[in-house]
Amino acid sequence: MFVDLNGGQWHPDPPDVDEAEQAMLDVTAHQVDEAWCADWLSSRVRFPEPKSHDPEL
Repeated sequence: MFVDLNGGQWHPDPPDVDEAEQAMLDVTAHQVDEAWCADWLSSRVRFPEPKSHDPEL
């Protein structure tokens, strides 16, 4: 849900539900660390580039 609400896209889309479920269970059970979770997400989720804010416009 976080990915969808923040404009992210899963690659592949849709994600492997069993794999994603296991990953989230491992996170909540503290069986993996933050670095593992960040790596897992970054290899599967893409977010659009933020639009630059030009104060001169």
